[in-house]
Amino acid sequence: MEDALLKQIRKSFEYDYWANDQYIKAILEMPQPPEKAVKIFAHILFALDVWLARLTKEDLFRYTDPNPSTSLAEGREKLDDLHQKWKSYLASLTPEELTGKFSAPNTQGKLSEHMVQNVLFQVITHSHYHRGQLASLVHQGGGKRPGTDYIAYTYAIGESKFV
Repeated sequence: MEDALLKQIRKSFEYDYWANDQYIKAILEMPQPPEKAVKIFAHILFALDVWLARLTKEDLFRYTDPNPSTSLAEGREKLDDLHQKWKSYLASLTPEELTGKFSAPNTQGKLSEHMVQNVLFQVITHSHYHRGQLASLVHQGGGKRPGTDYIAYTYAIGESKFV
């Protein structure tokens, strides 16, 4: 049987993709999206990308700016691409690997050691934190703020329902 923690991590990444998808759609629908919202979304994508690169031991030479300039169209495409890459990574991950450790440099080149499961929770909570900022910016910019609480996701996937 699949490990319960790993199963929940995989589900949490699906939720994270769903919630990020709700926000990029909301920002794209705005006649004049706030520049700060576009930058924050690009930062969310950077974090998803760089942490996956660290976990998979890719060359990190291109990960120097945690606030890259990314258009909304590029962001839309990158979000979907990263979703597929994370799904592949998580599908190959075993329960035993969750407590494994690896070392990787941060964007300033300082080397740190991390436990895999801690990084996975970092990635999920990082996006969640920044979606809170996006909620304010979308609302202030006159856009429609999507409901992206976890329970809304469970409704969207049919695990919760009104009776």
